[in-house]
Amino acid sequence: MKALSFVHTADMHLDSPFKGISEINSEISLELTEATFVAFNKIIDLCIEKQVDFLLIIGDVYDGADRSLRAQLRFRDGLNKLSEAGIKAYVVHGNHDPLAGWSANLDWPENVHIFSGESVEKVSFEKDGKEIAQIYGISHRKRDIKTNLALEFPEKIVNPPFTIGMLHCNVGSDTGHEPYAPCMLEDLIFKNYDYWALGHIHKKTILNEVNPLIIYPGNPQGLNPKETGVRGCFLIHVDQQGEPSPEFIEVDSIRWFVKELSIDSLYTEQELISEIHNSIEKIREEAEGRSSVCRIVLTGRGALHSFVTRKGVLEDIVKEIRETEEGEKEFVWIDNIEDITYPEINRESLLEREDFISDLLKLFEDLSQDAEKRLEFRKTLEPLFTSSIGRKILESPDDEQLIDLMKKAETLCLDILMRSELS
Repeated sequence: MKALSFVHTADMHLDSPFKGISEINSEISLELTEATFVAFNKIIDLCIEKQVDFLLIIGDVYDGADRSLRAQLRFRDGLNKLSEAGIKAYVVHGNHDPLAGWSANLDWPENVHIFSGESVEKVSFEKDGKEIAQIYGISHRKRDIKTNLALEFPEKIVNPPFTIGMLHCNVGSDTGHEPYAPCMLEDLIFKNYDYWALGHIHKKTILNEVNPLIIYPGNPQGLNPKETGVRGCFLIHVDQQGEPSPEFIEVDSIRWFVKELSIDSLYTEQELISEIHNSIEKIREEAEGRSSVCRIVLTGRGALHSFVTRKGVLEDIVKEIRETEEGEKEFVWIDNIEDITYPEINRESLLEREDFISDLLKLFEDLSQDAEKRLEFRKTLEPLFTSSIGRKILESPDDEQLIDLMKKAETLCLDILMRSELS
């Protein structure tokens, strides 16, 4: 067969706002607003630069069913640019942008094929008058598709041509995403395709490396603090033997970071502020020429705990850092400074005392180390999780979570008791 190449992207969420961002100056706000469009334009430019045969877009082009006209126009403009370069585009819609959502009556370029949501469609791709690829796909008709759409794809029963499946779905059960169009990995492998182009999971993941190659490209632009690190799309090269090889290409224009900073070895307010500024500079280096949004998480136990817990202190530090970043070409915008520090406490000396505090520490220690006592404690807590209100808002913790909660409770109690003792 003839060699071919294509780009695989998904979950662009065009015109999606950066969630949780507040108090942004107009210049930085504009860059954040444009981030998803910049990533999309980089994908279009990549297709043209590499002279690929086609582009695969696997759902959630837009952020919502009632997609903005601005997003639709920018999407069409990008596909027009692709069409002028003689490159085809194949699109399926996902749970965020189902076909049932509102769409403007726009003229789409002839090079674009949008798959329907009624049944799996097959489209042939020809090169120099010869069919070299068959592409199967189906869009989400509505948001809440809970059926296994993978089962609707026909099985490939002949070797050539190169066969691709396009599906916005949830493979497996432990993905951290809503189970829209759920299926199992075996459902995809069984179809005997050469490549599965998937969407829905925002983390870059190669589920299966050969026979077939199955890939989630992740979203090309991170949108919140959970979507840290490199974001991009996949460039797929298929050789004359029909073997695909993936190459990940970074296209994000703004990168998210979450950085932990321990106060264990810090003793003055100036040391803390200096370390935060040092973290900012390290982030700027790691962003490799991009702007970035960062969340600083203060951890550890030390003398500075009382300082960072003072009302307004962290807010003042955030404002000061934001002011220094205004005007920076490659800014590092502090989204938030989160405090999970603990007071400086000599636990061993407290255990040796003979008072309420030492008794409390021994109680927590027994619960953490003795499984039988922990079971009794869990029974005491059971009504909290089984009541009519509790069932709706609480989830019973497993053993590891329970121990973690007890440690936090111990720290909270000690913080309050020691503070009152020192006052």
